Amino acid sequence: MRALKKIQYIIAAIFLPVLFFACEGFHEAIVPLDLDVYNVETVLVINAEIEMDNPVWVQISYSENIDALSTTAILFEEQASICLSTVSGDVEKLLYNSKGIYYGSRIRGQIGEEYTLDITIGEQSYMATSTMLAPPGYQGGTLGASGAKDSSGGYSEEWVVNDPSDQRNRYLFEWWTNGQHLVYRDWAIDDNRVVNANEGLRLFNPTSDPGENEYTVLRTAEIDKLTYDYFNMYEKIVRGIVSVESQTPYNPVSNFGQRTMGNFRAVAFSSLILMTPPSIQAMRLDHGVEIRFPFNTHFAAYNLYWQRKPGVSKESEVLRNIDFENKNKNAVFVHNIALTDTLYYRIEAEDYLGNVSVLSAEESSADSGSGGPSNVKLIAEPGQIRITWDPFEGATGYGIYWSTKSGVTEKSSFMYNEKNPLLTSYTHNDLSSGVTYYYRVAAFLGDKGEYKEVKLSEEVSSINMLPDD
Repeated sequence: MRALKKIQYIIAAIFLPVLFFACEGFHEAIVPLDLDVYNVETVLVINAEIEMDNPVWVQISYSENIDALSTTAILFEEQASICLSTVSGDVEKLLYNSKGIYYGSRIRGQIGEEYTLDITIGEQSYMATSTMLAPPGYQGGTLGASGAKDSSGGYSEEWVVNDPSDQRNRYLFEWWTNGQHLVYRDWAIDDNRVVNANEGLRLFNPTSDPGENEYTVLRTAEIDKLTYDYFNMYEKIVRGIVSVESQTPYNPVSNFGQRTMGNFRAVAFSSLILMTPPSIQAMRLDHGVEIRFPFNTHFAAYNLYWQRKPGVSKESEVLRNIDFENKNKNAVFVHNIALTDTLYYRIEAEDYLGNVSVLSAEESSADSGSGGPSNVKLIAEPGQIRITWDPFEGATGYGIYWSTKSGVTEKSSFMYNEKNPLLTSYTHNDLSSGVTYYYRVAAFLGDKGEYKEVKLSEEVSSINMLPDD
């Protein structure tokens, strides 16, 4: 058992807010506290949310360290009694589902409503309250195009969230990519960091810009101070701005009270959609040009722009909603046209709401396509992806080019089996959870160490699985 710890809250640490009530209302103040913590083995973690027009959900677990590895086993609480109530007197008991998650069904989030969660675990009780503020709304957003082919420029997003200059506003930001909530990018900010004051909240994302072939939804909600304190410190720990060792086991601050971590929030999000297209590959055929690109289920259609000289733009010829085949997660479209010279292409993705992406980097029919190993398959497991392929006639060795962006070439990262370069499988280890990896298998022809020719397979991709997938 851990020894007794006396945790002294000082100015440099996170303080617990105390509300002082008076005739004219209540005022928030910061008060330093001495807290005795006995035999700390695990910390109760409660994460709960009710969104506008949606029921509440609560997840309860236990943790020894906020910075624990993603592969660490999680102990979930399955015997809690949880009730959600409103100021108007409506009450609902939540039902347990799995993995420590409890769901409501009847009470739905409404702007201006105050919600209270009452949780009982054994003989201990916990309570948190949150009021749903109106969604802030976006003034707009743009997405800069990527650099030229084979560059690492990527995309850069820019957006503006409404932010009244006469108020102290705090916001929670969420980043969703291809339908997946990238929790590690959640962060909070207040209007002290406004770039263009009196107009809106305009700033860059502090983690990373969108990659290729991504359907990104940026969500923003106005939040109260306790929710801001929680996510602001959580973001700093995740990003390494502050060390876990400098914090107590109960930071970031929780609105469920002492000796807990987590947060209950009532939130109404505004959403902004930003879309990036895939990179394309063009290969000459006897009767036209074959266009290949990684398929994304979050896009409803693809529009192909083309012309007979460089500089394709949205003023060029366009083939709308092209009819492609889906081959091993790659879309294949044949542009049937007489080839008297080189053709140039860029592609645009469109979603089910009619939103369109910027144009992809330009590709020409003079660029080579695939023709290497076939039947390339990917098997994703937590932390690794196994790659297999069929033998290629005449190959004297194999290698794998890879990237976290579509458009893998011989300039991309490379790996191979040193002990047995003729094996038709390879396991790529130590991968980041939730990241998409792109691969092309290379068949080398000629004597070992003096290869005369390289044949590359079609590009394939897979998202590395999260531990709970």
